[in-house]
Parts: sequence; C-alpha cells; structure tokens
Amino acid sequence: MRKTLTSILKAATACVAVILVTTTLISMKKDDSKSIGAYLEISLDIKTENREAAAGVYLKYKEPFLEKIEGALSKELLIRTEDVQVLHGFSTVEEANGYLSSNLFGEDVVSALKPYLEAKPEVRVYTIFKK
Repeated sequence: MRKTLTSILKAATACVAVILVTTTLISMKKDDSKSIGAYLEISLDIKTENREAAAGVYLKYKEPFLEKIEGALSKELLIRTEDVQVLHGFSTVEEANGYLSSNLFGEDVVSALKPYLEAKPEVRVYTIFKK
C-alpha cells in the first residue's frame, strides 16, 4: 500500500513539473530570438481580497500585450504581502515607455484595474546591464 501511494505521489509530482514547464514555454513570446534589454515594473497597492480579480485583469491582457505591443517579450505577475507587481520585459527602454502611452495600457489595463487600486501605481523602467 505504501509503495503504491509513493508511486502515485511521484507520478503526480512529475505531472505538475511538466505542466509548469509547458505553461512557461507557452507564456513566452513566439519570437524568442530577441533578448530583454529593459524592464517596466508597475507596483500596485491592492487589498488582499481584490487580488484575485486583479489577477484576472493580468490574465486577460497578457496575450494581447505579448502579441500587439512592439518589443514586448515577457510579462509576469509578482505577489508579496505589501503589494502586487507586474514586471514587463522589453527589447528597449523606448519600447517600454511606448507601452505606457499605448491604448492597451491607458484605456484597457488602467481602466480595468482602477476599481482595485488603493493608491496611484508606482512605475519604474530599468535598463539591463550588459557588459
């Protein structure tokens, strides 16, 4: 009985690992020949009880972001006790700044998140150090 349970747990763990790897690969932009040269970090003050709804906004606009925004290479949702952050990877700083003035960001994402925000988001753009 114990061997069977151990085998089942090992098989389940392997399945979860395959799902995680597959999900990561699917979430990557199709043109992975470009490397990330800049990050746009947006920190959001969202109450714990509203985070699931805010995550729904992230999921809704992730694919349109990756498919339609020039230079967009990645988008990740980071959650911690203090706040929620969305980390966007771009080819260049100019493309990161361009996204901030796009209709997708200004009209769609910001409007959808507005009911969940407790304060004005903090926006930062970083350049990747490359030697």
